[in-house]
Amino acid sequence: MSHQLQWELTLLLDRWQDTYREDAARLRFYQRELARTRQLPARPHASIMLLLRQCSAARKMKAHAQGTIHSCRSRIQLLSGTTAL
Repeated sequence: MSHQLQWELTLLLDRWQDTYREDAARLRFYQRELARTRQLPARPHASIMLLLRQCSAARKMKAHAQGTIHSCRSRIQLLSGTTAL
């Protein structure tokens, strides 16, 4: 495997790991906001529905980033010849 290709894949992996961390932080934030909103005496239904949708979207984005990270790691291992068969 060429060093250029390995460097590009590693750079791509780093970007997706950053994306994953951002998505995880966003999900934690939405979950905290949802818990806080549910504690309010007059629960604003629209706000709770919006937070639920945001949590769902953040969860999907996080799962996509995690899958892409796994794929990048597999490709790096395959191309570098370090895959255990």
